[in-house]
Amino acid sequence: MKIKPVKGRPMLHWVGKRPIDIISNYPAQLVDTYNVENPEKEPTYDKFKDGPNLLFHGDNKEILSTLLVQGFRGKIDLIYIDPPFDSGADYVRKVALRGEQNNLEAEGHSVIEQTQYTDIWANDNYLQFMYARLILMYELLSDKGSIYLHCNHEKSHYLKVLMDEVFEKDLFQNEIIWYYKNASRGKKRLAHAHETIFWYTKSPDKYIFNRDEILVPFESRMTEWRYNKGGQAGNDMPKGKTPDDVIILPSLNTMDGERSDFPTQKPETLVERIIKASSNEDSIILDYFAGSGTTAAVAEKLGRRWIAADINKGAIQTTIKRLQKLPDMQHGIAHYRVNNYDASTHLERRDIVIKKYGVQTERQEAFFDGTLDGTLVKIIDLTKPLAPLDIQVIKDELENRPEESRNITVFCYGINRSIQAELKAENRRRAVNKIFVRDIGSEGITTFEPAAADVNFERKGNSVKITIADYISPTILARMDIDRTIFDEQIADFRSQIDCVLIDTDYTGEHFKIVESDVPKKKEDFVDGEYMVSLPRPDARVAIKIIDMLGEETVVTG
Repeated sequence: MKIKPVKGRPMLHWVGKRPIDIISNYPAQLVDTYNVENPEKEPTYDKFKDGPNLLFHGDNKEILSTLLVQGFRGKIDLIYIDPPFDSGADYVRKVALRGEQNNLEAEGHSVIEQTQYTDIWANDNYLQFMYARLILMYELLSDKGSIYLHCNHEKSHYLKVLMDEVFEKDLFQNEIIWYYKNASRGKKRLAHAHETIFWYTKSPDKYIFNRDEILVPFESRMTEWRYNKGGQAGNDMPKGKTPDDVIILPSLNTMDGERSDFPTQKPETLVERIIKASSNEDSIILDYFAGSGTTAAVAEKLGRRWIAADINKGAIQTTIKRLQKLPDMQHGIAHYRVNNYDASTHLERRDIVIKKYGVQTERQEAFFDGTLDGTLVKIIDLTKPLAPLDIQVIKDELENRPEESRNITVFCYGINRSIQAELKAENRRRAVNKIFVRDIGSEGITTFEPAAADVNFERKGNSVKITIADYISPTILARMDIDRTIFDEQIADFRSQIDCVLIDTDYTGEHFKIVESDVPKKKEDFVDGEYMVSLPRPDARVAIKIIDMLGEETVVTG
């Protein structure tokens, strides 16, 4: 699929600057659902209109490309993004075991630091990262659409110029200042006490702006919370006056249960004002730096359709847990992976490779799997690394095809460097039938190894009693710097490792349908660990998904 050239003239230059002119399709893999019947294996715009809201795990550039290919071009009314600020910091979430845990003896500790994302960039890489995504966003926006880009002083000047280039300067509407009570002290400069939100639109006059929608809610909140306590002037707003471009709001209201311990989380009130101002009830909202899921949660509460995405697995899990707590979910959630797949069998991975790379399959071909860019394609067993024997089998087949002049593309999952070096040397000697190897693991297709869980299933008629007898995460042990013996001695309950539990009462193996969930309300609470659930029929297959405190997922069926 082709992309239209950038509208504005080039205004900013950097090493490696390149626009996007052609996009590729990255197939989506359905992972799990919540309150959804008969979900689509791959989401399309036509199915989205009457289907669930969408949550994607993967690189957002590839997710945006997938949305364009699947019919969402010109269909998004509002994009709000809170991207990395190039702050030069690692954003870390402190993860504690559940229950009342004291510091462990020996070398262990019960609080684990987990990096959510790294915000350290070379300047040129950051600019290209944002430039490519802004181009794709422009294509997705409808004629009545708006984009709000949240940033701070680190890169706001660069981002403003980038947006002028992609959207044109005439489509700039406001520079919105979010002012919060500063807490910075000690440095020899003024305290940082605001962030910036740039508002651009797709068209000069067709864009949605619901002025009346934001007058009363915004005014009432500003009246309830004023800055007089800090010696600042109040910010009362007369009725009927259009709100100005300065929002005075605490960084996060910790009193109403919003806080999810996700770094850089934004308050719902801030996002609510944006959604009310620039979308209608039938609008689609997109946030592809989902973080803790604030945009999705607010859109859900306001009855808007939404699409959210994040490359961080912890962000996806935080978002799902947060949304499950909402009382009324109209459309449910379908969670997909894009180019970051969980595949345990060769056939599952083979199907992903064919879709991802656009391999043209040939039914009459007995040995090779298809063709790609004029080469013959061989997909070897993707559940193990490439071995010399795999290459020899291909060579033997070519010996039986003396008229074959095409080169060969081999897809594998893992490769020994010595094999790669031997093939390069051999290809230099060959005039035809050169063999080129592509390692799908190094190109973003990964799998996840589960922790060990001991789960018992006791069936009786149309019900089953599920008991988690034991659980251990090698990843948690390693991050705590503690061995299993010391852990068992000092941690009284294995459930301290478990963040939440999800249950599917009719598991097909294709995706996980969340029917029951156990998400403790407080950090010190344990999951129950014992569940009695009803089945749709006596022979239904039941599955339990255990998600530990580091986000590792383990699925057990019975």
